[in-house]
Amino acid sequence: MGLSSWWAVAFVVQWLLVVALCVVVVALARQVGTLHLRLGPRGALEVDSEGPPLGEAPPPRPAELDGGGRVMLGGPGVPRLVLFVSPTCPICEEVKPSAPAAASSAGLSAQLVHDADAERWWNVPGTPFAVVMDRTGVVRAKGTVNNLEQLEGLVDTAERRGAGDLHREAS
Repeated sequence: MGLSSWWAVAFVVQWLLVVALCVVVVALARQVGTLHLRLGPRGALEVDSEGPPLGEAPPPRPAELDGGGRVMLGGPGVPRLVLFVSPTCPICEEVKPSAPAAASSAGLSAQLVHDADAERWWNVPGTPFAVVMDRTGVVRAKGTVNNLEQLEGLVDTAERRGAGDLHREAS
């Protein structure tokens, strides 16, 4: 067998290996897709050390609203969903329109807050970060949210933990 025959054999073997590698990559991509579908959407990231403590009522503090104006964060009042946002956060721009809908589905008011001092005061790790408070001002749920499903899940969690304290009193 001459030198050119060895090159031809090596060339064919190389292409067979490339085709086999492509088959393996496609099979792995399919498995990743299957796992992604099986896991489904993930809930809001709720970390105990971030945000105001669960089950406690943070003291009232004034804060700037996203569209201008001020609001009192904390303290008793209407049950509310507080969403901390930032104008430089692209995910916030996707989540902001969802906040009023997610809040109203549970009888909550929605407050979109853009205030760095309030974020530090409430130990918010970053935006978008949501806090659900009942009418006594107690934090029922909190967490980093990235989409409508996570925001709705956080509101559902607050409803389960709130045991009726979330809904507005009948007037």
